[in-house]
Parts: sequence; C-alpha cells; structure tokens
Amino acid sequence: MSTVVYDFCPIETGDLGSVVTIGKFDGVHRGHKKLLSENLKIAKKKNLLSVAILIKKRNVAIYRVEDSISFMEELGFNYIIVIDFLPEFYTMEAKEFFNKLIEYYNMKHIVVGVDFAFGKDRVGDKYFLEKYANENDIGVTEVSFLLYKKERISSSRIREALSNGKIYDVNKMLGREYSMTSKVIHGNALGRKIGYPTANMELFPNLFVPKMGVYSSYVKIEGSDKLYEALTFIGISNINNELRVESHILDFSANIYGKEITLIPLKYIRDNIRVNGIEELKKILKKDEQNIRNYFKRRTKCL
Repeated sequence: MSTVVYDFCPIETGDLGSVVTIGKFDGVHRGHKKLLSENLKIAKKKNLLSVAILIKKRNVAIYRVEDSISFMEELGFNYIIVIDFLPEFYTMEAKEFFNKLIEYYNMKHIVVGVDFAFGKDRVGDKYFLEKYANENDIGVTEVSFLLYKKERISSSRIREALSNGKIYDVNKMLGREYSMTSKVIHGNALGRKIGYPTANMELFPNLFVPKMGVYSSYVKIEGSDKLYEALTFIGISNINNELRVESHILDFSANIYGKEITLIPLKYIRDNIRVNGIEELKKILKKDEQNIRNYFKRRTKCL
C-alpha cells in the first residue's frame, strides 16, 4: 500500500535509497504509466524505494487529484508525494531542487521523460541532469514518448479529444475508460416532472468537462459494481444558467440523492439544441432514449 505525503519534506527511508519520478500526471494516461512503470522496474531491480512526485495543477485537470493518486496507488508505489505548484516550489533553483531530492528521499536514481525540465526557468533539463547527476553519482533514465495515431500521448491531447466528444480516442490514450465521479445533488426537478428524472452530479472547480451534448453512458452507483445504461446530458441549464452533468438512468427509479456515482460516457450522440417548450423537449428526449437503447443493443451484439 502506498504512503501518500502532502508536502515537500523528508520521508523515512531507513537504509534504502529511492528512485524518483516527477510530473503533473494529469489523467495518469498510458504515457505516464510508461514513465511510472520504468521507475517501479528500476526500484525492484536495484532494491530501492519507488517515489512518485505529483505536482498539483493550477488550471483545469482531467481528474481530481484524489483520482490521480488512486490510479498511481494501483501501480504499487511506496511513496506518492503531492506538491502544490506554489512560487516557493517553481522559483527554486534547479541545483537546490535536485539536492533536496537527494536529501529528502535519499535519491539514487531519477526517471524522467525526454522533455522533462525542473527548477527556476526550467534550467534542470536533460543536459543539466547528465552533468549534475553524474557529479552526484545519481543514475538517470530518460523515457521516450508513447504514441497514438503517430502523435505523442499527452494530457492536453486528451483534453482536446474530450472537448470534441471523441471518447474512443480518449479511452485509447488513457488506457482505460474515462469517467467522472461525484455525489448526486438536487437539480431543478424538471426531468422528473416530464418523466425523465435525472441524477445531477456535483461539479468540482477546475475539473475538465467533456463536450456539451448528449451521450450514451454507463452509471455506477456507490456500493455496487453494476453498470446501469443511461442517457447523459452535459450543458447549460436554461433555469439558472449553470453547467450541469445529469444522467437519466434507464429503467431505474431508486432515490440516490447524496450517493456517489461514477459516470462513464461511451459515445457522443448529438449536440445540444434549443428547445421551444416542454412538449418539444419530451419528444426530443424520447428520440434520444430510443437512440441510446438501440446503441446498447448494438453494443451487446458486438461484445
């Protein structure tokens, strides 16, 4: 089980040295996993502790920090260090930062991506590492990019795919199905009034939200592994002008307010459209429901 430390400070390593990897790890996608797996492989081979330093993003992220930590824990790291991206961190000179890695974690090896750089003005690039790590008898491993459709897998590319509703590409780059997890909160109850009750998800600040529109999706409810088929809407509420993510779970009527649910979008169905009145909305939702039921029938046959 990983030990998670929410500070940039010394840890207890005993007589063991460590292998250190640093990054924002937004989404912990396949490219990140390649880098992190190299750390674990070297740690096992050299009998060292595995240490991953997660730098918290200041802007929008694919997942909550808690989710990214969970993905990294599954890989089996000894320590996950979570650092806020504050001025005292990113204005630190490269040599000072590198020395602190040695002091705090008894670092014996560092694993980085080929474009990695750290310290003030990003001075700590691969040329710095080759020289300064060698002077301090620290091993260095550079890991090349992982490609998808002949282009580098990156968090920004995944966010771009999400913004275009390309869930298939997102999943291929993540190496798992993209999901959103949060509690069900009360909405405006319009869906319930017209026969399409929805589970409205609490949205967290700075969390990247996929392209607005209608999706076929799965919903998993806290306390169960069952996947429920659902019609999911992402868009701006006409009532309070707020962004919302809400799912009409097919053939489901239980009260799940306050429970945590996980939304797994599967396919983008259509763009949002302006609706003139309740009756028109009901017709559109009925058509959406039929399209999504047909989607799941086809999906079952293919599987």
